[in-house]
Amino acid sequence: MSSPPVGGAGSSPEPNWYADPSIPGYIRFWNGFGWVPGTSRPEPGPGEAPPTPPAYARAAPADPPAAAGAER
Repeated sequence: MSSPPVGGAGSSPEPNWYADPSIPGYIRFWNGFGWVPGTSRPEPGPGEAPPTPPAYARAAPADPPAAAGAER
């Protein structure tokens, strides 16, 4: 999948609804790191508010695993 429009100075766009690059006339939620599966839906009509972002869509990437054998 492709990403949404590039943010300022080459940074990733903020979490929000963007045009779905794979389905014309649809929007999909971008969580700031990637597209959130299962969030593609028809684009709201004129005067309609975008849907509420899914609660699970704002999760940050996982922390890297701890080094094996590292003791404190």
